[in-house]
Amino acid sequence: MSGSVRTGSLNTTLINAAGDIAVAAGHDVDALDLGTFHLPLYDGDIEQTHGVPVAATELASRVAQADAVLIASPEYNGGPSGLLKNSIDWATRAEMTVFAGKPIGLLCATPGSKGGMVGIGVMTSIFTHMMLDLHGEPFSLAKAYDALEDGALNATESARLGAWLADVLAPLTTDESDRSDRSGQAE
Repeated sequence: MSGSVRTGSLNTTLINAAGDIAVAAGHDVDALDLGTFHLPLYDGDIEQTHGVPVAATELASRVAQADAVLIASPEYNGGPSGLLKNSIDWATRAEMTVFAGKPIGLLCATPGSKGGMVGIGVMTSIFTHMMLDLHGEPFSLAKAYDALEDGALNATESARLGAWLADVLAPLTTDESDRSDRSGQAE
């Protein structure tokens, strides 16, 4: 999921590139467009009076079905976008443990030279507070416009993203190969 719905978003470009790499490696990808969920700003009074919005339940269901979660977070004033934070808040109100038990990889693309690391730090704090399994290092793409060729990541950055993604998804590949190894063995 991308924390940006802006046309031409660097973070959406980055998460789409990660999805393409994951598909090429044999993984199924469910690309979540957070803009399609139309969630109100989180408000406990809304939840108390009307319950959790159906859109939040749908978002939580799709996240719950995933074996891993990749989140590309733009950095707005040193933090994640309001859209992303609000979506996480509502998803966890629908299902508190929706992100639990799965690798979570954080990514950020920025036009600046710091690669969104302040905002990624805030996202890391949020997920650490929720006691979730964050992949150790985020993927940071500084000066992202320089890394694009015809609207897509150049070969160098694609290779770097591919290596990072393989590391994030390694537990899934290991689990799958362990299952297939066991299924082929006589009992």
